Amino acid sequence: MNSSLKILMITHKRQFEAAPRSFIMATHLVQRGHHVSILLVSQNKLVGIKEYQQAGIHCIEFPDLLRGRLRSGWDIWNMLNRIHYLSATKHSYDLIHCFETRPVTIYPALFFRKKQQIPMITDWNDWWGHHGLIEVNRPDWYRFTPFGAIETFYEEAFRVRAEGLTVIASALRDRAIRMGVDPLNIVQISGGATTDKVPERSKQECRRHLKFGLGDAIIGFGSANSHLDMDIIMEAMVIVTKKYPEVKLLITGRAKQDIYDLVNQYGLKKNILFTGYLSMEDYYWHMGCADLCLLPMADLPYNHGRWPNKMGDYLCVGRPTVSNPVGEISPLFNTHKVGLLAKWDAVDFAEKITRLLDHPQVAEQFGKNARQVAENEYDWRILVDKLEKFYCKISSHQEKPEVFQINKSVT
Repeated sequence: MNSSLKILMITHKRQFEAAPRSFIMATHLVQRGHHVSILLVSQNKLVGIKEYQQAGIHCIEFPDLLRGRLRSGWDIWNMLNRIHYLSATKHSYDLIHCFETRPVTIYPALFFRKKQQIPMITDWNDWWGHHGLIEVNRPDWYRFTPFGAIETFYEEAFRVRAEGLTVIASALRDRAIRMGVDPLNIVQISGGATTDKVPERSKQECRRHLKFGLGDAIIGFGSANSHLDMDIIMEAMVIVTKKYPEVKLLITGRAKQDIYDLVNQYGLKKNILFTGYLSMEDYYWHMGCADLCLLPMADLPYNHGRWPNKMGDYLCVGRPTVSNPVGEISPLFNTHKVGLLAKWDAVDFAEKITRLLDHPQVAEQFGKNARQVAENEYDWRILVDKLEKFYCKISSHQEKPEVFQINKSVT
């Protein structure tokens, strides 16, 4: 690509939270010669704006009056600081990429789009409203209050006002089209795999590194803080332990109390290994120890409207996965032999797990297939190449716009 773009990314997340999508995209775009600034939420500051360079990205962190997980895009003080900053900046940009459309992202984006007369793209990477993640990520009382309706409003209301839309799943693409978004202005970009940072490692190498037993049966469930649909895993593990009494289920990340309660409820304490939060390097070492990995996907809207980041991780480390035929997972598994799909039934889920444990050569081949798929289709460098072309289309850097569809083989 001959001409570089000046891109303003706006997110409602803190830097460590933004990494799986916006920050990784920004990193690869900078490596391609583009200039990227990204607006982030400060980790803990109540006042003051912090600017710095990281991996070639111009990062600007804004203060927020809310605390902890409440720093998630709703604070008016944060929003006003962003608008004030953008009103005074002397930087010019070719386009805005707004990650989700909560107040701290969409209102500064709309203001700056009008100020600089540049196109705006919004990113949609989760199904929140209308029986989406609100149902599982919020208290039961929440859905009966105005707050649920407000979240749904901000999820949907601004999509048709943008010049472009990036979506993480085909269900969100279809939902956007029903809302009136021109399908020619939508591009689907799944989550990716960081194969450039994670070398292929054997199960034995990973276990020696972490001093795990080489002959033990280990199952992986990788996450930072999202442990959805775990009930079926626990039910299945009770069945699996009858054949493999010493099997270990390795669960990463900050698990909530309800996950520990499930472990106790099913009497699985000796079979579960909670690692807590891990650095990315340690996380990949741990996932590499697994004979297979698990990705439960209930047939509900929130699973149709997302791409589980852990799926990209499982592909990246080259381990087979047991999952369910829901959302983007179904066409992936049907196109590529990267694991086994089970019914939403604990007995069938357990059967698929034990089948892979019983047939290690089959599991190993699935794992090799997974790594190849990660390298050839889901590597972030491939996804960002498509994103770059979409940017050029939206910003009118090419005379004949084309329609770009990410991962055609799995959508």
